[in-house]
Amino acid sequence: MKRLTLLLILVAFYTVLSVRAGLPEDFAAANENLASGHADEALATYKTLLTHPNFRTSGSAEIWYNRGLAEMETGDTVEASLSFRRALLLDPASVPARMQLTKILLALGLPVPDGWKERTSGFLHPEVMIVGGAVVGWIGALSLVVLIFKASRRRGLIALALLLIVVGHGASVLGTLADPRRTASDKAVLTSKDPVTLRSTPADSATESGKLDPGALISILSRNGTWWYVSTGLGQSGWIHANTATPLLSSSKAKGSS
Repeated sequence: MKRLTLLLILVAFYTVLSVRAGLPEDFAAANENLASGHADEALATYKTLLTHPNFRTSGSAEIWYNRGLAEMETGDTVEASLSFRRALLLDPASVPARMQLTKILLALGLPVPDGWKERTSGFLHPEVMIVGGAVVGWIGALSLVVLIFKASRRRGLIALALLLIVVGHGASVLGTLADPRRTASDKAVLTSKDPVTLRSTPADSATESGKLDPGALISILSRNGTWWYVSTGLGQSGWIHANTATPLLSSSKAKGSS
């Protein structure tokens, strides 16, 4: 009962957002199916919506999030982890998506990302930091130019202008570094249902160098035909079959084709 109540609250939350964001009416219909226990029908609609021209290249955090909820209801937690990651890629400050991803990663026995980038983007959207910081920095720079050429220079105002430059452009740089889209093109999620074997060379006969659990986020370091040389960032690296993982970013933005 508690799970159903939470699901209804989460679906209602994103239904309200969908109205504000101008999402198609099919999205609300899919949400109703999800809330009424028809997760398979809802999931099919979410997948179709993500192939819509409006979202094929730009993506939609709301649709990816609800797709993840539907995948959880159908028992496909690995695919759900990918959907929630893609939702966070489009909206890094989404608290519901981060909560659901955390729940899934803990259930899969995977580490929950909790570095400064995640904390920063969770506190304030990287785009806000990038744009807002740049505006503040340029206001400080223009103010400094005006103050320098004024006959009566006030040290306090000059110091304030310098502070705006440092803080503004510093926030902009921080937002750029914290933005998960900056490195998303080299990331992928293991979507195989079984643990993936790491090989020392790109060949099935190569020596095993470890195994990776489904749902893990990996960095693609190199490609060789149908093989990828990957790293988990936790000291594990090796070659895997490319068909055992799905790129986090399938084009210029997260897409719904997979």
